[in-house]
Amino acid sequence: MPRKETALKLERSPLVFVLSQVRFPAVLKMEDHVPDIQEALRKQDFPRYNKEDIQQVTFGGTELKAERDKRWVFASRSRDEAVILSSNFVVYETSNYDVFETFTERFAPVLELIADTTSTDFVERLGLRYVDLIRPTGNMAAYEFLRENVRGLSQEDLGAKSSRNQFSTQARTEHGDLFVRSFENTGPNMVPPDLVSTDLRFKTDPDDLKDELYRILDIDHISKREFDFRPELLIEKLWDLHEFSSKAFRAAVTKEAIKFWKREA
Repeated sequence: MPRKETALKLERSPLVFVLSQVRFPAVLKMEDHVPDIQEALRKQDFPRYNKEDIQQVTFGGTELKAERDKRWVFASRSRDEAVILSSNFVVYETSNYDVFETFTERFAPVLELIADTTSTDFVERLGLRYVDLIRPTGNMAAYEFLRENVRGLSQEDLGAKSSRNQFSTQARTEHGDLFVRSFENTGPNMVPPDLVSTDLRFKTDPDDLKDELYRILDIDHISKREFDFRPELLIEKLWDLHEFSSKAFRAAVTKEAIKFWKREA
């Protein structure tokens, strides 16, 4: 699919984690298909395999229901990308993002494999998520890379001894719900709390962050429309989500930040 705007190629990109999830009606015999899927994914450079038990919380009438399920993780040898499969979703995630063309080139064969193996008819939910780790430099605090309306109130503004800021906005686009979140943090957990279970290796050593006040910028674009499970259609829809996610990133950070990240380290 042709781009509507030039790719934002940043030599010092703050992007640390990208994932896409495709959710579909549960395939109760998914485990029966796993051996064939695992064999195909090995040939697509996902040789590592792990089976995990998970607990999914769903709404049943007025009550929350916790159900046990399994998920199967197929990772690259370098552990910088993985495919995660359960009975009702497939995820492709990477900590070594280049441009969206490369991302979709890796995800498309996975979608084709799931479509062919399970004969899944349609998708109930489609999402694309970007997580940026914005670190301070020698002369700039992490918050200075963000625009004023994303930064929050400083401890000086409040006359406080310390402060931690969080920012959140939700927007409705023509393709779905767009969530833009930012929060300050220290310590090794450089991704949002709901993503800490990932086994991917990151380019940044988490131990380097233990005494550093950094910012996480979390952009999540979700479509809850139903689509036929046709890989070429799903990739097209992911491009639509990507367009608005890119706009959200440009709207959240300063022009000076873009210039800084464009320069070679």
